[in-house]
Amino acid sequence: MSSMSAALMIPGPLRSAVRWPVVVCTLLVALCMAGCSSLQLVASYDEKTFEETIRIGREVDLFYAKLVDVPKTERQYAPYSDRYAEIEADIRSLVRRNAARPLNGESQEISNRILKFWTEYRDKHRTENAYDDAFLDRKRFDRLFNAAVAAEEVKRLQDDDRN
Repeated sequence: MSSMSAALMIPGPLRSAVRWPVVVCTLLVALCMAGCSSLQLVASYDEKTFEETIRIGREVDLFYAKLVDVPKTERQYAPYSDRYAEIEADIRSLVRRNAARPLNGESQEISNRILKFWTEYRDKHRTENAYDDAFLDRKRFDRLFNAAVAAEEVKRLQDDDRN
């Protein structure tokens, strides 16, 4: 006997009693989901972080713009060492700022990648005392900073949707 035919054999008042728990459970699930509508899964937009990301991205772009203007044979490390240190300090500050914000995993990951590549490329420049790949590395940083800005911009749109 199928469950459908078994349900039809239950007398009317008892059939309503069987449906009652299903209706209550459905209402409870609906209420829980309505209560979770303000559940936040991503960090809120932070204008200072957005502006800081733009500013540091500009510094990195300017650094590489000046570097690629120099002939490859004249790209020794020493003239750039101070600027490397200044920009690294700014990137580390951005990493700390992103790490301090809860629910900010994507932005943390992007800023950590920026720092990783920055120190990796600086170390390579220092070791080789030359920089042949500056044009390509500039493009990589451009993509990474675009991703960082987009990640923060999405948070602003999400906040706007909540309001």
